[in-house]
Amino acid sequence: EPAMKVYPENSSEAMARVLAMTMITDAKLADQELQIMDQLFLYEVLEISKSEFAEVVKQYCDDLLVADTSQAKVDLMDRARIDAVLAPVTDPQKRFQTAQMIANVIRADGHLHEAELALFRYVLQTWNLTLDSLKGMVRPGQLQGA
Repeated sequence: EPAMKVYPENSSEAMARVLAMTMITDAKLADQELQIMDQLFLYEVLEISKSEFAEVVKQYCDDLLVADTSQAKVDLMDRARIDAVLAPVTDPQKRFQTAQMIANVIRADGHLHEAELALFRYVLQTWNLTLDSLKGMVRPGQLQGA
């Protein structure tokens, strides 16, 4: 299987790739998800420009297509791939920030998709985070409603 792109450990791109994966899990990239990136200053948190983020998203999509040419459809919930995307983010604070961003992004389009939720739970479990710990450090109101 062709190698997927790997970003440096704890880099902005590594974190951005986790977000990219989350955004594409429901098989479409919602405009609202990109708007929320602006509204919550997530590009600043990631220390990445919009165009750099777009490049990470594109690279992830390319990797998906290359990896799955053998199959009729892309398996967006492939465990091994998810683990590979999560692996470079090892710093607890960066994991925490990334999980918070995912929480905000998956609420952005007003629908909580099963796939996005399943992925979010898997990320929390893999990184030993809980929903409560995320809420504990989010500014009040950030996680209520979308």
